[in-house]
Amino acid sequence: MKITPLNIWMTNCYLIETEKTAIIIDPAFKRQKLVDFLKENEHKERLVLITHGHFDHIGGAVNLREETGVKIGIGALDNPALSDDDLNCAASFNRSLTPFDADYLYNDGDIVKVGDIELKVIATPGHTVGGVSYTTENLVFTGDTLFKVSVGRTDFAGGDFSVLEKSIKKLYTLPDETVVYPGHGESTTIGFEKQNNPFVRL
Repeated sequence: MKITPLNIWMTNCYLIETEKTAIIIDPAFKRQKLVDFLKENEHKERLVLITHGHFDHIGGAVNLREETGVKIGIGALDNPALSDDDLNCAASFNRSLTPFDADYLYNDGDIVKVGDIELKVIATPGHTVGGVSYTTENLVFTGDTLFKVSVGRTDFAGGDFSVLEKSIKKLYTLPDETVVYPGHGESTTIGFEKQNNPFVRL
């Protein structure tokens, strides 16, 4: 797996590749390396996964689909944000995105099968109304729900700290050794956050 921080917000874009699979998680903005990654793996099953519908996580998705034909998946309740600059917060930063819809809409507990990878969808709203995390084996991609010793902000449209807290406590039920790959910053583990996160602790 490769981690590529993109844009001035240093959004973590994850590139996952196996013999049968190529997945991009949170393509913040179009970059040629993302296009090349998908084209080089066009013989494999490919998918773009989005953790939540904020512009700094979705900005490159529609371009990747147009150039490579890759499908896009997102939590069902965040799909409206893909075509609404107020919901995806682009308007708040004087930006505008090309509106689009995802190809696949996920709900809590759904299983996403891509080639030889299987991911479980965990609904983790609070930062947005439809944020999701994706977990497989001993790792979880949490978007802007959970960071190392921090949590996602809740002052944007759809944000709610009490909801976010419940989502994080749901993530805390994962095994302690589960590696957390967040939308920004460095990785951590569920066990570390349970003991050290000052915002949500058990």
